[in-house]
Amino acid sequence: MTNVSMPKVLSIVLAGGAGKRLQPLTLKQAKPALPFIQHRRVIDFVLSNLWHSGLRQLLVLTQYKPRSLHQHLQQFWRPVFNRNGFLQWYQAPASVCQGTAGAVAAQLSVIRDLRPDVIAVLSADHVYKMDYRQMLAFHQQQQVAVTVAAIAVPVAQARQFGIFTVNDNHRICGFIEKPQGEVPQIPGRPGYALASMGNYLFNADSLYQLLDNTDPSQPVDFGHDLLPTLFRQQQACVYDFSNNQLPGEQSLPHYWRDVGTLAAYFHSRLDVLQHPDWLEGQAQQWPILTANTQEPKLRLCTRAMQRLTLQHQHRLYA
Repeated sequence: MTNVSMPKVLSIVLAGGAGKRLQPLTLKQAKPALPFIQHRRVIDFVLSNLWHSGLRQLLVLTQYKPRSLHQHLQQFWRPVFNRNGFLQWYQAPASVCQGTAGAVAAQLSVIRDLRPDVIAVLSADHVYKMDYRQMLAFHQQQQVAVTVAAIAVPVAQARQFGIFTVNDNHRICGFIEKPQGEVPQIPGRPGYALASMGNYLFNADSLYQLLDNTDPSQPVDFGHDLLPTLFRQQQACVYDFSNNQLPGEQSLPHYWRDVGTLAAYFHSRLDVLQHPDWLEGQAQQWPILTANTQEPKLRLCTRAMQRLTLQHQHRLYA
């Protein structure tokens, strides 16, 4: 086995969205704080993925009506991550329109002080399971500035997402936000398009260079404003979510939903309610943790994940 050292990863969870399309559910709280199923909130999916993946250093960026979200982070998640890492949150002023990249740029001095090698920028309002270590291994192999997670979606649904075009080497050649005309299809897979999942792995120096050139007085988004530069330089590649493998049986394999609308939110809840073993259970090796998770269960889960890390180390870094 090749001895490849694990880079220092800082995770940044974007949790500031107002969720206007989810009103009236979001009239009093942010979208990531919405209750989902069995005491879980929407943000618990990305935070569970981070914890299971062993990525224990993270910043959560909040803005819109964050009180209940902050309480949830304080009472449950901060003690979990503080065992061998940290979780901090930073609230942007409600009156400021930053955009996704602008929210990260506002904390650039904090990020630099932590001196990460790789920065994961993740959305807080998607329902899915993912081992980020596998995406990280792919990112290191590709040797690019940024790797973006993507999922195949039927062309009929592609107008809801940002769609990539890629070459044979996984490099991103183009990006269309919610295409209204012809939809680029995946080569060799007619009828499907490659949709952005809103999850990014940046080499830290590359992200600093992008953010140093932003105008703090203007909203700046990753997909619309910053990533096209890396596309033109052939310095961005796609990680196919279908290649991500989780331990044990998963009754909803490669399930991912952006719960940004009332219809998507309720349909996703129905999907998961029909597969309760996907959330937890004695046989579930990648449970979605909840505020009701008891300390013994967390200890057992910690030991299980330590064993899984050793088992998967050869496959990921060989």
